[in-house]
Amino acid sequence: MSAFTLYAATKWNKSDKDKIKYTFRNLNYKTKDYEPRHFKTHRTNDYILYSYHVPYGLVDDDKLQVLEKVLNKPVKITFAKTKLHIKVYKHSLPINIAYNWIQSDGWTLPIGQSLDGPVMHDFDKIPHMTIAGMTRHGKTVLLKLILSHLIYCNPDDVEFYIIDLKGGLEFSQHNYKQVKKVASSPLQAYDLLKDLAVDIELDMAHFKQKGYNNVLNTNIKRRKFIIVDEGAELVPHKYMDKEERKKLDYCQYALSNIARVSGALGYRLVFATQYPTADTLPRQIKQNADCKISFRVPTEVASRVAIDDQGAQDINIKGRAIYRTSDKQLIQVPYISDDEIKGRFKEYVSSTTKTAERRTDTVEFG
Repeated sequence: MSAFTLYAATKWNKSDKDKIKYTFRNLNYKTKDYEPRHFKTHRTNDYILYSYHVPYGLVDDDKLQVLEKVLNKPVKITFAKTKLHIKVYKHSLPINIAYNWIQSDGWTLPIGQSLDGPVMHDFDKIPHMTIAGMTRHGKTVLLKLILSHLIYCNPDDVEFYIIDLKGGLEFSQHNYKQVKKVASSPLQAYDLLKDLAVDIELDMAHFKQKGYNNVLNTNIKRRKFIIVDEGAELVPHKYMDKEERKKLDYCQYALSNIARVSGALGYRLVFATQYPTADTLPRQIKQNADCKISFRVPTEVASRVAIDDQGAQDINIKGRAIYRTSDKQLIQVPYISDDEIKGRFKEYVSSTTKTAERRTDTVEFG
């Protein structure tokens, strides 16, 4: 669509329904002489839903996203068989949302707010998650939200193993009893993951002995979360010596193994990286993480690596992300500060973790 056509559509003094029809024609969105045919309008306090019969052979098209600019309103487009649904919202998504300390059931947490309301993520239904996004756009805030909410709702049943490859600056201050180990360098990550592999083998043997095949079918309440912040630091490089490359290869193998086989044992992997590529977001982790989240990334290629779709390259608001499971939703992630977290969890501060933090030059994790 030309700039003139877009301008004309936005200024045209017609209804949204007419503007949609006008846009279909300018995009040549039809099969032979058959265009989408409107059959229903559904109105609510929050949105208007326009539904269309679509002729056979006409499929979903990314070009329809221009409707958001044409209507100058938030739009959600869904395509099901021969029906096209265009939901036009009356209000925009809030730019800032404060985290609200509200209990949730099981292993769910409020991952964000969409135009349709709160979005909850259930780690027992979708155990593994990947998160992508450029620095200072909300990635680490989301990781801390996950940590905080799960401690708040399950203080006696959650364990965290954190690989904080920002030198430990983000998570070493959160030294709670639920945080079992923190690694602040790739070599410390190697030690942590080697110890965790032993735990996984023991848990596997216990499950076999009991005849268990999934933690969801047992009375085991404990869940073990492995959080990786800046996973790109675990990529081996040519300048490293052979032993260091070998250890980083092991880290990637161990994390991939957790994603492949450890979910049934109660392990949950949350893997975050700034710029997703085939190297920084290992294929086995991505394929086994049915939840993919992306904040702003610099290119469409990076967006497609992160969430198997374009769109994340166009995000320009901090805390705004695309949440991708079987569906794709644009969300605003609630903000939570370090001071708020520390104030809430004073009773859980671990003196053991404090000692480890003071001695990061000598302590080995694992």
